[in-house]
Amino acid sequence: MRAVLTLLAAAALAATAATASGVCNAHFGPATGVADEDATAVFLTDAAKSDGAVCLDGTPGAYYFRPGLPGVNKWYIHHQGGGWCESPEDCLGRSKTNLGSSSKYPAKASLGGGYFSQDPKENPMMATWNMVFIRYCDGGSFSGSNFTTLNVDGTRLYLRGHHILQAVMADLQTRDIGKATDVVISGCSAGGLATYLHVDEWRSQLSQATKVVGLPDSGFFLDVEDPIASEQLGETTPGNYHDGLRWVFQAQNASSGVNQDCIEAHRSTGDTWMCMFAEHTAPHIKTPVFALQSKYDSWQSDHVLSTKTDAMMNALGANITSRLQANLLSNPHNGAFLDGCYHHCGRWGEILPIDGDEQSTAFLKFYYGITEQTFWNQDVTYPCDKCCI
Repeated sequence: MRAVLTLLAAAALAATAATASGVCNAHFGPATGVADEDATAVFLTDAAKSDGAVCLDGTPGAYYFRPGLPGVNKWYIHHQGGGWCESPEDCLGRSKTNLGSSSKYPAKASLGGGYFSQDPKENPMMATWNMVFIRYCDGGSFSGSNFTTLNVDGTRLYLRGHHILQAVMADLQTRDIGKATDVVISGCSAGGLATYLHVDEWRSQLSQATKVVGLPDSGFFLDVEDPIASEQLGETTPGNYHDGLRWVFQAQNASSGVNQDCIEAHRSTGDTWMCMFAEHTAPHIKTPVFALQSKYDSWQSDHVLSTKTDAMMNALGANITSRLQANLLSNPHNGAFLDGCYHHCGRWGEILPIDGDEQSTAFLKFYYGITEQTFWNQDVTYPCDKCCI
């Protein structure tokens, strides 16, 4: 079996090498060379009625599905990103957009390029896999399970993203995901955080014979007010990530919707809110994870640094690197592609190779165990003009 996997991986690597010098398109951009097929919307209408699987405004949760061929038993599952709503007023505003309502979701949609691409030159491992894109409309990284409603200015809001996630899991069983041989659980930004929070739950819902790996993109957000945080990071701005995500955890009643091993570890000290943060959840994840992350993450720099000087950016990079190593990479089953490009999300094919590999080929090698290397680190200082295209 390992020999077969190695041959498949080698073929994919050969296809990638043929275009290694070309420019690949970013996540959600148009694919190169191959016209990607549209995905079909699946509205979770029954689960909305029976289990409360609804968006902020009460409309049904939804996902998009594009069947794979010949990869009928292989699945790429992506949690959409888009920040969080961190106050009642914030959730109200969000409920009137596509990040809080499914009312305007089209019946068909292009998933675009990057890790969704059907072009094997751009997406050597997963081009022929089934693709699932879970629409994000709950404001809490698919973690909420609040059976009460939040009333804001006469509008009733629903905080039940975890119900949407569970409904997607159940609905995919009708599409034979139970027969899957391979499943990659992924997401970007808030969807990257969702990958850290939920990958073990996905693992628990699949056959033990199924290979499951997490691929979070730009989801390793620092808890900058963690007591052990370096003082070099300075003060955070009002409405900062730490306070905002703690509000999300509490308001959404997310204790049952995040990693349960993390919850148990923090229950006695009363700080279960920490399990809403990727860096605190990471040590408790049992499923192998391969993180895609910028050490100079542009979103984090805007929300963590009080003054964005080169020195402060390098301090941020040092903290992301050290915490990723301590909390995720201390588990030998995990890996990471840590780049020095100033960006947040969606640069599949645009980060210059690290140790000879782009993100796609590094992940392929990690996934199939082709190399003993698990950490691809673009060890550069900020700013780096030669880290990405």
